[in-house]
Amino acid sequence: MAEPQHVPARIGVDDVERLEAETERLRGVDYREGGGACRDAVVACAARHTALLDAQATTPVRKRLLVALADLHNLAGWTCFDTGREAAASWHWGRALDLACAVGHHDLEANIHYRVGRMRLHGGDRRAALEAFGLGLVAARRAGSRRATAILHANQAWACAGLGDGRESTRLLNLAHDEFARAWGPVPGWARFFDEPDLRGLTGVVLTEVARTVDPTRTASAIDSLNAAVAGYSPGMTRSRAFSLVALAANHLLDGDFDQAEEVGDRALAVAGAVRSARVGDRLRSLGRLADRYPDNAHARTLSGRIAAFAPPV
Repeated sequence: MAEPQHVPARIGVDDVERLEAETERLRGVDYREGGGACRDAVVACAARHTALLDAQATTPVRKRLLVALADLHNLAGWTCFDTGREAAASWHWGRALDLACAVGHHDLEANIHYRVGRMRLHGGDRRAALEAFGLGLVAARRAGSRRATAILHANQAWACAGLGDGRESTRLLNLAHDEFARAWGPVPGWARFFDEPDLRGLTGVVLTEVARTVDPTRTASAIDSLNAAVAGYSPGMTRSRAFSLVALAANHLLDGDFDQAEEVGDRALAVAGAVRSARVGDRLRSLGRLADRYPDNAHARTLSGRIAAFAPPV
């Protein structure tokens, strides 16, 4: 049996700073190695540090603690989502929202809604995703955060592209780029992932979806954006690089450039092997299903077989 967690009678800013630093460390592991590499540690950290709410603290320290715990539960929800545990993800995001709303931290609230929307989008429920992104936009505007607004508009564009609304998707994507260009000031840890390469990667994913649903000519722009993203990601953004390579391979398949699709798909598989992420496996399976549409092409068949060996159908 584990020993009871010692809770100090009083906490100060140093205690909260240690919690914030640990969250940042675990967030880095998530980006670099996937949610499967850190989910248990993040969930345990959240459970352990919740006890700090029972300690005495000054009002500023308590507010900062609530934000830090909300951020940690937000990360816990994300790592659960990344490993296919959606019920647990929803619970952690609910807890994160309670904590963020308790101190009126609208920027963090917007980020939590964004992540809920991403889970809905990943599951194929694009309208539920749009609802979550809409709630996030309300909070982002209250926070006056252009970066949060850009994140949400870009993801709205992705959902609309999946619904076959190319015009609205393009409008929202342009808004995302405009808001991002106007963003300034310090960037909180939960939004730091959304830099220029990430925006390019997401732009490429949105254009890939537009090409798939309504306008096949958008593959050229998607390929340009995705190549720029892959080249621009920092070494620690392994999972993001894998996602962009998967989308890049899909565009080459849609273009009928099958040897290039196989080559890029092999790169995606190599990067995917370095991360423990159910989402990466899901995206690869989707790529495999697209390759299966071309059974007469040897490159497509080879790519499909390699994907099936890496991420067997579920």
